Amino acid sequence: MVLDLIWLIFFDYTLDMEEKHLELVMPNIFEYYDYRQYLRDLVTYERKRCPVFSNRYIVQKAGLKSPTALKHVIDGRRNMSLETANRFATALKIEGIKRHYFLTLVLFNQTSSIGEREKYLNELFELKKADDPSRLDEECYEVLSKWYNLAIREIVELPDYKNSAKWIARVLTPQITIQEAASALDLLKKLGLIKKVDGHLRSVDKILISDERVRSVKAVEFHRQMIKLGAEALTRFESCEREISGTTIRIASKDVENIKLLLKEFRRKILNLAANSPLADQVYQLNFQFFPLATTDRKGRLSDEQE
Repeated sequence: MVLDLIWLIFFDYTLDMEEKHLELVMPNIFEYYDYRQYLRDLVTYERKRCPVFSNRYIVQKAGLKSPTALKHVIDGRRNMSLETANRFATALKIEGIKRHYFLTLVLFNQTSSIGEREKYLNELFELKKADDPSRLDEECYEVLSKWYNLAIREIVELPDYKNSAKWIARVLTPQITIQEAASALDLLKKLGLIKKVDGHLRSVDKILISDERVRSVKAVEFHRQMIKLGAEALTRFESCEREISGTTIRIASKDVENIKLLLKEFRRKILNLAANSPLADQVYQLNFQFFPLATTDRKGRLSDEQE
């Protein structure tokens, strides 16, 4: 009985140590697209390693005066300059390529420019690849970098589909090369967006891009290509094959959100119609374009008038 008790105590102690060991895994910075979340996880990790570790301690190590500086950054109440980011990186011993990634991550998160965000995202991809050439994260985002990737995902469901890159390249409009079609098929298979079922390729519903920051950047790239195709469709197709129209309107600021909600609801109804279309034998692209034709800054417009 005593031996059983000793064994149980030892077993419980071992499990406890194993759980603590599992918890103490240093956050991998290359898995993050949010530097605030990375800092939060890193601080939590360090506190588990050393109970006296604190935000105040890091701030002092960084040579900053405000004891709440790090907390405000992590909570999203304050941004960081590159100088401050460098100081925190030194205090937290983020060195080498990890420091480069961290600083780029700060720039990526804090810029409001879509163009700059694209640039920093590409830099993050390159740094990930430099750290680990086998990393496949960026392939998830590659899906939205070419307009025809998602089109091919739908084409495989057509009743007359032929499992041939040559056939796909020919029926897409505008046409693409056989190599592009083959590469797109390989990518879609690798990411699990299409798979073989009973010897036939089928599309699979799967969400690949979970981080909103990354999704927003890649979506801009995708929409840019689709809008260009929409403009070309004016002369590529007869009017009976397409529907392109536009309306210039004057509305109240409060109605902008209402119109966006109406468009989202209409899109939902179209998706529902497509999902319940058993005889689907066509692949179309539906674009919504609703954007201002005058600056939305009313204060700025008034100041210009006064000048």
